[in-house]
Amino acid sequence: MIYQHLGVSFDNRTVLSDKKMHTLAIVYISSLSISLIGSGSVIVVSVIKKRYLDEQARPLFQLALADFLAAAALLATSSIEILPAKLLALCRFCPYGMALAMSFYCTVFLLVMVYAYEAKQAVQGWREASDPDSQQENHCRRKKKTLYLLYFLAWSLPALGFLTKVITILNSATEVIPGNLNVTNCFYCSSCILVLIHNDVCGPQETWKENLMKILFFLYVLVVLTSCTVVYCKVTQWCRRQQEECLLLVEGDGFNSRNIRGIYMTARCILLAFLICWTPAFILVLLGLLLDVSPQSLHFLYILQVLQASTMPLQGFLDSIAYGWFRRNFREVALGERVSLLAYVHSRAFYDESLTT
Repeated sequence: MIYQHLGVSFDNRTVLSDKKMHTLAIVYISSLSISLIGSGSVIVVSVIKKRYLDEQARPLFQLALADFLAAAALLATSSIEILPAKLLALCRFCPYGMALAMSFYCTVFLLVMVYAYEAKQAVQGWREASDPDSQQENHCRRKKKTLYLLYFLAWSLPALGFLTKVITILNSATEVIPGNLNVTNCFYCSSCILVLIHNDVCGPQETWKENLMKILFFLYVLVVLTSCTVVYCKVTQWCRRQQEECLLLVEGDGFNSRNIRGIYMTARCILLAFLICWTPAFILVLLGLLLDVSPQSLHFLYILQVLQASTMPLQGFLDSIAYGWFRRNFREVALGERVSLLAYVHSRAFYDESLTT
């Protein structure tokens, strides 16, 4: 059926009905709830067992907190889609919630990169952990200052991006909920669902701004996937090279083949988590840039949107598995099976133990 909306013709068959939008929101809410439970469990353990986790608590807590806040922001906006139509006015807050969620997801990505750098630095210098001289202590202090700066930037840069987005939204004349919209498709243009491909049914848009936001999101996802693939493939290659070269010359040195395998498994799980979460979103945004929504493509796009809604919100849950519960020492501390991770402080470097599965 063809409608006229603000002088623009559109085919009603190229929009998702409220029923499908409701289904999409339910999928989002279910996946996000799982992420909240996963990241929340790591936060609780990191706080309660901080005395035992020692330095592990810093990266684990920050990563879990960013995942939790991202899932919470996205859950709040997605929940608006299942509210009665009379509460549709709440959709005006969705762009802000989306911007907040994306800033936290950006923080997660940056924290992962910082965590990878921290692990790499610690593993490379694991033999120096037992060196008590003052020069080594000064070197450790400089490395800690660098890490603190990186953690600060991981939180502050996305925050600046969020403020920029808020200012852009406030200065935009585009309506969040266009007027005179067919009531059967009122939720389609509410902007409460992440990575939803719109068309002209949502009213006149500032095309260049819409395309710019799509391109920026596409580039963000591309950078996330590429960076994580490169970083963790290099870690995997390093671990394999260490095993092949048999650099385990001293028995009881604390860095044996089991620890190498632990680092390899952790790296592989982290890489897999990012690929699972962001690949459908990457494909969906790419199609949104290349294709126009048509009655023929709508069904395929809807299936892809459901897939994306099932995977991307699981970021927090998969992170909690890869960084927390997948690691043997974290489970032992969480379940009270170990007194302290510092029991082997004289013979083992921190990341030797902390990355063991």
